[in-house]
Amino acid sequence: MENIVIEGDNIDFLNNAMENNNVNYDVIIMDPPYNTNIDYIGYKDSDFKEGWIEFIKIRLTKCYSLLSNLGVIFIHIDENELIQLTKLCYDIFDVNNVNILIWKKTNELFDKNRVEKPTHNVRNINEFVLICYKNKAKTIFNPMFQPIFQDNNLTEIQKPMETILDFLGTTSSAKDELYELLGNRDLFSTPKPMKLFKEFIRVASIKKSNILDIFAGSGTTAHAVMDLNKEDGGNRKFVLITNNENNICRDVTIPRINKAIEVNNYRESYVFKTL
Repeated sequence: MENIVIEGDNIDFLNNAMENNNVNYDVIIMDPPYNTNIDYIGYKDSDFKEGWIEFIKIRLTKCYSLLSNLGVIFIHIDENELIQLTKLCYDIFDVNNVNILIWKKTNELFDKNRVEKPTHNVRNINEFVLICYKNKAKTIFNPMFQPIFQDNNLTEIQKPMETILDFLGTTSSAKDELYELLGNRDLFSTPKPMKLFKEFIRVASIKKSNILDIFAGSGTTAHAVMDLNKEDGGNRKFVLITNNENNICRDVTIPRINKAIEVNNYRESYVFKTL
């Protein structure tokens, strides 16, 4: 398989992939639009003609079919739809095949450029990640490389993935990554940090795994795959799908991947396709 970046509707890709049924994925990352009234994200239930949960259900069910026998899906969500999404994952994967993690999306060590939003009663410092396994009982994760702050230095230790994810980057540091590569922190409203995705891929993949991201956004998954391959000599392959809303694919996703390859001397190339 080759690395592929696709501009188009992810449902078209998923339908075609199920019909051909020639590639399975060890890791699928889903960072879907949250069902929220937050203006800067711009999505809420009325924007999905099927309703938000049905929109996710259709895609998640198809992703389940594309998983390898020991495949894993990492799904990002905030508190607004955590309960509804968790119930859906229990229905599709079984209650015994789901973990719920807390990702600390703020950290003073990383948030030098953070623009703090007004707090009403409780300051929101986390989001959630649901891990959905094809077969949790038979799936064995690799250790993650956990950054820790020790003696005024940031270092890394190997340890099992834990239910609270910290020191793996924040929403603000993810925007800093875009600035470092493309000179603009505001190209994408809700990027995720590369290190966070890199550790998801590290724990759940082998060196020849196929990685899929159907809501590719700013291209973080491709960046993470290439960085991990450079680190451990792997040959993981990525498939990214993003729509053409606000020309995100051609203005952000592809330029970010190209610049990451240039700056970091990654050996990967990719094929660009449209649907």
